[in-house]
Amino acid sequence: MNTLESADGTRRRHRAPAWGADLPLTEDEARDRLIEAAEACFAERGPSRTKLTHVAAKAGVHRTTVYSYFPNMDAILAACFVKATNLVVEAADPYFAEDRPFIDRLINAVLAGLRAARSNPTMLSMTAPHDLARTHRAAERSGAWRTGIVDGLAARFASAAPGEVRADISPYQMARWVVRIAFSLIEDPGGDDVGGDEGLLRAFLPGAIAPQARRPNRTTRLR
Repeated sequence: MNTLESADGTRRRHRAPAWGADLPLTEDEARDRLIEAAEACFAERGPSRTKLTHVAAKAGVHRTTVYSYFPNMDAILAACFVKATNLVVEAADPYFAEDRPFIDRLINAVLAGLRAARSNPTMLSMTAPHDLARTHRAAERSGAWRTGIVDGLAARFASAAPGEVRADISPYQMARWVVRIAFSLIEDPGGDDVGGDEGLLRAFLPGAIAPQARRPNRTTRLR
């Protein structure tokens, strides 16, 4: 806020107009600018230490302008998470079009998604150990991320050829499990002793999603 002196000598408080001269043309553009401001704040101080006032200052607007688009900081965090996960999905999607067995397409897609996630500073900041819990809570409350990643992957499971994936668990539950595994690998990659991310995925995914008849028998007989 600036203090201006009027012609009659009185001093008045004057609030600079939101966005200044560079007014967004649409509400979507305004939201995108606020999300970009939040991403910049995350890079500087981390999600858990970023406040709504920091986002407003970075965007060059008053905090009331931010409240016009996001009710609280968790809503901003969820929007940033959705944006980051959409980029991961874009990187993974082409691998599902390959002419390979479903399990190979799935593993290649997850690997591509992991590469995209690890190259995205915003995703890395939101999935860091001290910020992951808050990110998860905010994302779960919004529910928007499910459409982009979990529901999309569930549709891939549902479209698999008969006999490629198990039928005793819903495609949604299998997709949700794979997504959880993928997010855990962002911060904790598979080690060299297991062949990296690909070795870890190939060791566990086929046995987890294959139909019962095709799963290896890992039962150990007790003597």
